[in-house]
Amino acid sequence: MDADRGGTPARISSGIPFLHSYAGSVVLGLGAVGLALVVWQILVLSSKVPAYLLPAPHSVAHEWWLLVESGVLWHHVSATLQEALLGFALAFVASATIAYPLAKSRVVASILSPYIAATQAMPILALAPLLVVWFGLGLFSKTLICALIVFFPILINTSVGLRTVDHTLIEAAQTEGANAFRVLWQIEVPLALRTILTGVKMGLTLSLTGAIVAEFVAADSGLGYLMTLARSQYDSSLLFVACLTVVTLAVAGYALISALERVLITWD
Repeated sequence: MDADRGGTPARISSGIPFLHSYAGSVVLGLGAVGLALVVWQILVLSSKVPAYLLPAPHSVAHEWWLLVESGVLWHHVSATLQEALLGFALAFVASATIAYPLAKSRVVASILSPYIAATQAMPILALAPLLVVWFGLGLFSKTLICALIVFFPILINTSVGLRTVDHTLIEAAQTEGANAFRVLWQIEVPLALRTILTGVKMGLTLSLTGAIVAEFVAADSGLGYLMTLARSQYDSSLLFVACLTVVTLAVAGYALISALERVLITWD
């Protein structure tokens, strides 16, 4: 192994540098999507599966284009995004408020832990109809269903990130006269940011799942409603369009937070 001038072993670069860059990740992702489409097309051509069970990629693309051109798809996408983003925002505010005392106080953790666990133990598919009965068919019940799904991963990642910050750094800042707010904002949050953003990425993706579940229960618009409509009409092309649109939105949200992570976190 070669060594640098200071006698420290030189770091061996593993793999091709381009593949470890952001552009390389995008290229690999697009390549994986292209490969999936090729496999899908081969499967359709080589099998005798009826089109109503497995439509061809070009049939789904044609259906997708018709919905985009008519504006119908955007109508349903905007409804789902509104529910998902409001649910995500509600869960983020709630989890950010609770995460700090949960991370810093054993008493608070002991009191809140059973209730936090209970929110995850209850199947959301069973709880969703009850929330609709309680709060009606409007936006609030759907937002609440999204928030319940998103809340847990953001809360856990935020509290774990805050709990694992090196306590000696906090003590050093307090010795220099930093108050609790400055310690939190300038030391704890930056050092826990990677873990926090991991929870945010998970939560943003799950918020779409929450919106779809809510729309399965009761809705007259949204991608979940579109899936229900397609299923009732045995329109597999429409069902694929709705599912692939949800996947596209989830990937876009995940990529957005990943890009934000690269901007905010400049250290390894």
